[in-house]
Amino acid sequence: MNINTHIWENSIADLPKGDQQAEQFEHYAREFFMPDSIAPSVYLANVAALMEQSAEESGVQPTPSAARMAMSMEHPTGFPTWFLAAYPDVALWFSSQRSQDRKAVDADVTRRSAASGTAASYLVDENGFLAHAVLRTLIDLYRERTGFPLECTAPDADLQEEDTAGSTDEQALTAQQAVDLMAANITRYERELATSYGDRFEGVQPRLTVAGLLQLGYYVLVDHVIPLATLVQAADESASADDPVVEFVERLEIEVFCAEGEEVERKRIEEACHLLRSRILDVVLQTRADFNETPSLTQAPRNFMEMPQFEPLRQHIGIRPAG
Repeated sequence: MNINTHIWENSIADLPKGDQQAEQFEHYAREFFMPDSIAPSVYLANVAALMEQSAEESGVQPTPSAARMAMSMEHPTGFPTWFLAAYPDVALWFSSQRSQDRKAVDADVTRRSAASGTAASYLVDENGFLAHAVLRTLIDLYRERTGFPLECTAPDADLQEEDTAGSTDEQALTAQQAVDLMAANITRYERELATSYGDRFEGVQPRLTVAGLLQLGYYVLVDHVIPLATLVQAADESASADDPVVEFVERLEIEVFCAEGEEVERKRIEEACHLLRSRILDVVLQTRADFNETPSLTQAPRNFMEMPQFEPLRQHIGIRPAG
């Protein structure tokens, strides 16, 4: 874990449990700030500037884009404050697109969002802001089209991996959290598909494939670092296990960690993931029990099973058409 991530982890560790705003901020930190190496001090300086508040006595100034927005008093529309503070350059870049450039960006956003399972009607959230899937796509497009680093990126010194005795334990904790999240999501997706669309699946194998695709859609359909064939094979090899979901999650965890790291580390990653099998089992059983108590259907499975643009994928996986 590098210093920058360590600071973010410490900042969210003491957030009050059960508080909606605290949970939202933790989501922003884990899904955006930490993966994109956003510097906490710069983020806070930008927040202060955008909210017209006095900055803390840290000596850190707002970035040029945030300062520009603060001086003009006109912020790009459609963006929440947390995004403007962490990605002011992305927001200004998007709002400056005109004519054919804007059409090209909008088309790319729609295409990539659909590939990740986001319906066109869900590109804006309930507060009128761009949905998180759209915001993530805009960040990627900004980097690809401009070639610029993000304005709020932490300095190189803060991005060096810490070489301390405690860092291994912290990395293990982060890996465990990632395993828990994947195990819970895939278990729920598989149960939702079985409950709401059971007659369209011939056995557990295609349900596992779709559950894996819903969880890893970005890896499979956008980045293409994990082939769809890998999900299908993992589902095939898991179908006859004592608990197919547990086996499937373990196999997918290996693929994810290999995609994010080095393929030469596969043997070590396989061993590490196997050690987490009992943890995976606990999460799968608990998630399954919770679902049985209060079954529901989230938007992602509904989008995949009902939207026309996913019909070729459904046919490829072997899902029966709606009767």
